[in-house]
Amino acid sequence: MRFKIVSLGCPKNLVESEYITERLCSAGHTLGDDGDTVIINTCAFIAEAARESIETILGVAKDGDRRIVVTGCLVERYREKLPDLLPEVGAFVGRACYGDIDRIIGENGFHHREGVFSETFPRRVLTKPPTTYLKIQEGCDNRCHYCTIPSIRGGLTSRTEDDILQEFRWLLGQGYLEINIIAQDITSYGKDRGSKDGLAGLIRKLLREKGDYYLRLLYMHPKGVTERLVDLMGSDGRIIPYLDIPVQHCEDRILSLMGRGHTKACLEELIAMAAGRLPEAVLRTSIIVGFPTETDEEFEALLAFVQRHRFDALGAFMYAREEGTAAYKLKGQVKMGIKRARYNRLMETQKEISRQRLTRFMGKTVRVVVEDDAANPKVGRMLTQAPDIDGVAFVTGQCRAGDVREGKVVKTLDYDVVVEV
Repeated sequence: MRFKIVSLGCPKNLVESEYITERLCSAGHTLGDDGDTVIINTCAFIAEAARESIETILGVAKDGDRRIVVTGCLVERYREKLPDLLPEVGAFVGRACYGDIDRIIGENGFHHREGVFSETFPRRVLTKPPTTYLKIQEGCDNRCHYCTIPSIRGGLTSRTEDDILQEFRWLLGQGYLEINIIAQDITSYGKDRGSKDGLAGLIRKLLREKGDYYLRLLYMHPKGVTERLVDLMGSDGRIIPYLDIPVQHCEDRILSLMGRGHTKACLEELIAMAAGRLPEAVLRTSIIVGFPTETDEEFEALLAFVQRHRFDALGAFMYAREEGTAAYKLKGQVKMGIKRARYNRLMETQKEISRQRLTRFMGKTVRVVVEDDAANPKVGRMLTQAPDIDGVAFVTGQCRAGDVREGKVVKTLDYDVVVEV
């Protein structure tokens, strides 16, 4: 069988697509864009993502002559409803069946069983060096009241340190130098195993490996960001000074309704601690506007919080009412027009903050990852810009895609920079 794989959604999904690809290729199947079978690894953590997944499936179905296999979060969230909804699909494969996908890939029907998928190695990395992802755990135990992830991906399941180290060494051997550590909340790593060292202990073991590589720590719940972890990040130049801490909101009443498990005072202390111990770090966050019963006053307080702390990067979302979550039944749903207006105000505020924050790089020497050399200027990122979610660096000078180079920032924009190597 010759197959094509389409991976939607987050990097965690991409890693699982890479596992599926390796599993199939090892069984004698062939990866290619002209494959007669198209595997679509879907996202469905909110209804909008599910719609995008369905639109992708229907778009492939218009081709008419290729068999469609659907995997991923859409299968986990909607399960037995899907065959009737999408008769164009030949097979649906649940995540717990990935280990058997080489056996069942040719069988039509609905393939699903209870359980979680946590294996991610060996895998066939689908991105070119130098950038890739290393998933250290599966699922989540935080149970935020707006989130569908635990019902889709299950509870926290940490990989063993030995398994992670084996994959890490393999990635370095394959030429990957920018390795993003990912999970739903990496600060919870090892809690299900009773680990005392947790994420900090794992990172220290990774850093024992010699070489010129860089680690970025993505998706850190505020409750898990400790002085010990921040100090570790500042102790080794191979850890990118990048703090990705989704706060979601700042007002205590909304935080309680969200089930976040911390207060505004905790967030203020955390940000002050991080700024004091790692002053050069880039600070990224995400925020939800229009959560049920959010008042104008609470939104204004949120806006003031963002203006005061001046996050380098910020991802904002309008609250999505998702069936099956604790927040679904909350009264006081905010009207879409109000949510959209709040979202627009927040993003306009953040654009100005981002523009001002980037000026601190002007004239400085930075490291850039060159991603695309087809255009002029070339396109890449400063190491302090995470792939796909932050701004970019427009790169001038002699360099090629895949290079990690030093260059001088010669211009700053709203979200992006121009770097001369």
